[in-house]
Amino acid sequence: MKYKEIHIWNFPPTLTFVKLNKQFRENLFKDLISKTGSQEKLLKIINGSSLKYNIRRKHSRRNLYSWIKGQNFDRGKMKNIYIPLWVLIESSNIISTKKDKKNQILKKIEKNIKFYTSRGNSNPINKPKLPLSLTPEMISIIFNFLGDGHMGKKQISPSYKQINKEGLTNFLSRLRNIFGDFRYSKGEFKNGRLNIPKVIGDFYQHYFNLTKTNTFDARVPKKIKALKKEFLLAGLISFIVDEGHIGEVITIYSKNKGLLSDIKEICDKIGYISHPIREKYARGKFDVYRFNISIRSYKQINSDINKLFKNFPNCNLAQKRNKLLQKIR
Repeated sequence: MKYKEIHIWNFPPTLTFVKLNKQFRENLFKDLISKTGSQEKLLKIINGSSLKYNIRRKHSRRNLYSWIKGQNFDRGKMKNIYIPLWVLIESSNIISTKKDKKNQILKKIEKNIKFYTSRGNSNPINKPKLPLSLTPEMISIIFNFLGDGHMGKKQISPSYKQINKEGLTNFLSRLRNIFGDFRYSKGEFKNGRLNIPKVIGDFYQHYFNLTKTNTFDARVPKKIKALKKEFLLAGLISFIVDEGHIGEVITIYSKNKGLLSDIKEICDKIGYISHPIREKYARGKFDVYRFNISIRSYKQINSDINKLFKNFPNCNLAQKRNKLLQKIR
């Protein structure tokens, strides 16, 4: 099955920064200067276009030199200089002709991306897998963010907590398979935490409109719930890994009743037998909301996971897989 392509220009333009291959980068800016007539005129166009993106800062010749060079010597170290994505989008408008349209220019830019990253000191994505594919695996990550993940804030990177190493390794494998390679703290990983490059969190929030992901306000967006069965199954599996218990029934928990209603709606849409949401109390006080998936659906769940596994082997129940198999046998 061919999945929808997601291109670099679908990332948030003011939050995404790109490092291009040297020869292509130099030729690109040579063409831009030639098209506009001079460096000053190119900068004037770029600074004029910045208002479209609510950017008030004026870029200087120094910025232009850094973009062309691709690196800068700072505090005794040579550092990569990344080009703002919005600048590349506007550059495609300058270069494009009737014969060579804007999207063709952007595709050439995309093919020559060496790294891409977010603002600040965020870890870059290297060996990028562009364009991305809108697959069940990509959707599954959203449900991890709604479970044991954290989208991060302006100065804080997104993260995912999972004490079980099989589950954490599975999550890392899915991210790298979707986006490409990136560095992470091995020490924190050993303690059950993966800090995710900020550009990944930025992408998910921007592309899927994930405006609310905190514990009590998070919801599954309507356009996610409207996807086909394989996407919903991948999401449900991820949520069970984070927030589910597999025993005589599969019990799924959350303190957020709205979110749990979304998960139950997905479960029912796929065709599994589930029971109403109930409150769980501990020592006489409200603890969480929960609902159960009947053991009568176990064989169908296992069959569906096996079908999904053929194309997306990382979309599985990870450390909870054997618990399901034990109940079926």
